[in-house]
Amino acid sequence: MKYTTLYRDQQELIKSAPMGKKALKVLFGKNPVSFQRYAHTMKDIFNDGSEGGKNSIKLINEELQWRKDGSPVIFLETKELASYLYEAKFNFEEDFNVAPPFQSFVMAFPEHTVINEVMLKSALITIMTRKEFINLYGPSVTTLLDFFNTDYDDDELCISVNYTTASGRVDTNFSHLSKLTTTFKRNAINPLPNNGTNMLEALTKIALGLCVYHSATDGEKLEKGYPILAISLPKGKSKGNYKAVTIRSFKEKQSSDNNSKRIITHRIPHFRNLRAERFYQKEEYKNMKRGSRWTFVKEVDIYGSMNTLLN
Repeated sequence: MKYTTLYRDQQELIKSAPMGKKALKVLFGKNPVSFQRYAHTMKDIFNDGSEGGKNSIKLINEELQWRKDGSPVIFLETKELASYLYEAKFNFEEDFNVAPPFQSFVMAFPEHTVINEVMLKSALITIMTRKEFINLYGPSVTTLLDFFNTDYDDDELCISVNYTTASGRVDTNFSHLSKLTTTFKRNAINPLPNNGTNMLEALTKIALGLCVYHSATDGEKLEKGYPILAISLPKGKSKGNYKAVTIRSFKEKQSSDNNSKRIITHRIPHFRNLRAERFYQKEEYKNMKRGSRWTFVKEVDIYGSMNTLLN
């Protein structure tokens, strides 16, 4: 068993095609070119005012942010963990907040992980505030309407998800978290080919669930280093090109609640959002936005009747 091939940035995608290699030689000559130089040149080319050009610039800027963060890749330990994070229930309209482990990161899954009727692919995830996205995209993409839009607060979180289809096209989903459910419904009206809409919905939910899980386990399940399964890297890349971390499954199981006078025989494990001010008074949490911390409420199943991630 191995992991899905890691997300490839736009420069890597172009280099993988014969015509793309020729185009790069015309633009940059025969010598290797850094991604920063490639990105600067391509943004100039795409800066034609078209919608397609703007979307390309957005993607390149997100890839630049990923490189700036050290090219972090989060490997989900098991298929079951991916499924658990996808199925976790959250109310995105009710001031939903998370603190991602990285502003921009790539997710990778064990091969043949099927969720929402699709086989998951590695994806680039960027989670920032609205203001940070506006600054990241730059003046060639953002408009005065973006700056003065009063529908959203500057500190409202947004998420962008990108993955490469089998044909080499990049499918993208961007949404303010408060409008995420509406975005999913709108996307379903005009679905992308080859279950692309299902893929983006699954990847988006898993990414947000991962952030909650990371907070609820106090970051203890995110371990530095590559997983033991085989890794399929893009051509020309080595493990040293990435900041690899593996997110582990939660194994601990609670069989009873000994501190309670009332005997609890059954409780489904779930995430609880921490909103009270007391949860943000310690020095390590003072700079976190209220509502961005989570805790994990363990299951109680003294009769062994449940079958969950913790089993």
